[in-house]
Amino acid sequence: MSRRKSLLGISYAGGLAEQSTAFAGAGLLVEVYRQAGAQAVAERSLPPKRSLRGVGHGQMVEAFVLLSALGGECLDDMERLRQDQGLAALLGYTPPAPETARQWLDRFHDEEVMAGRPAQGSFLPPESAGLTGLRAVNQRVVAAYVSAVRPAGEVTLDVDAHLVETTKTDAKVCYEGYRAYQPMEVVWAETGLVVADEFREGNVPASKDIRRMVDAAYTALPAGGWTVRVRSDSAAYEPEGILDHWHEQGWEFAVSADLSPQLRTVIEGLPDDAWHTWKEEAGGKLREWAEVPYVPSRVSEKKDAPLYRYLAIRVRPRQGSLLEDGGTVRHFAVVTDRWELAGQALLDWQRGKAGTIEHVHHILTNELGAGVYPSGKHGANAAWLRLQVVTHNLLQLLKAVALPPEYQQAYPKRLRFAVFTHIGQVVRHAGSLLLRVLDGVVEQVLGPGHRRVLAADWGSG
Repeated sequence: MSRRKSLLGISYAGGLAEQSTAFAGAGLLVEVYRQAGAQAVAERSLPPKRSLRGVGHGQMVEAFVLLSALGGECLDDMERLRQDQGLAALLGYTPPAPETARQWLDRFHDEEVMAGRPAQGSFLPPESAGLTGLRAVNQRVVAAYVSAVRPAGEVTLDVDAHLVETTKTDAKVCYEGYRAYQPMEVVWAETGLVVADEFREGNVPASKDIRRMVDAAYTALPAGGWTVRVRSDSAAYEPEGILDHWHEQGWEFAVSADLSPQLRTVIEGLPDDAWHTWKEEAGGKLREWAEVPYVPSRVSEKKDAPLYRYLAIRVRPRQGSLLEDGGTVRHFAVVTDRWELAGQALLDWQRGKAGTIEHVHHILTNELGAGVYPSGKHGANAAWLRLQVVTHNLLQLLKAVALPPEYQQAYPKRLRFAVFTHIGQVVRHAGSLLLRVLDGVVEQVLGPGHRRVLAADWGSG
């Protein structure tokens, strides 16, 4: 029987596959992660896998980044990503099952480094090899940001710890009287990037090892002629051990000072004309400031010891009123090695820390996954925190490089709504991959963003 030719001139062939995804916009974040070289660094920096089968280290980090960026708060939420066949087609692999992700996270815990943990008191274990590898991933993201965005040479390092309440029975009781963890971060204020992080138990004093943390943050910066400044609360008020070190490094700082009896006496003895009006706050409270002629005594007196500048803050209620604690006046102090700024400008700059690191604390704990820790193992929780930090920094990089200006200050919640959660169809044919989404989304966000990502200078990773 003879075969007729098609009148349309068409030959038919199989091989077309199509899946749908609810997270079509997440491909832009994945592109940033891979173009920035973070996936490659994860593959070579994390300890070798026991088996070559399954999801690789770079893919596993990517899956955790997507979990947090898309709103997942626990390991069980990984199943939601796993069920999205279109997302798997975009990634080129199926995200891990929750139990697989849990086992991978547990490998960051090393019982040997916990051997020195005392029965009583606080303990800061050294990092496991896996955590060191994750730190390298974060450093690559920071370096990619510097290369692609070209921020100015100003680096203000804000350091602070914050409490995260937990119901885990093996967690330590914090100074507020409840079980908690107390992670610490150092944030590069001008960029919003977290350049150092450390998971800590709730009973570890906030002042412990701040010098080491800030040094680690500086080391995480790419080589360059940075102008470095440091801001902290009174946890860093240790003139001989911390402040002198920063001053010797050539870094300027402003730190809240403990009110010792000697310093309090000098402040309370200031004449009325030494005080300058700063601002009137809610409830009619008046905030004032004054220069303080104060030189603290040192354990070891040196002729060349640096002389620091002290400024006092006085908060008073309106006439005839009392403060919340029933008092009539409160005093605070700030110590600095910055002499060129006027007093009020210096205090405004030091208070700016609240708008950076506290903002980042909010994002990590309320917008990403660092508000609930998944394990009773220290190393696993430390890895979970660092993965949230990597996610946050990748979102900062995404906003700076790929997204329109109106998203530069967007929280992760808005990015999920406006960028990541679009229905798309993933079409594969003959080795090609095509993502179909609404025309407006392509024209306004994904298309231009994709072109910017491909055109960016990511540096060498």
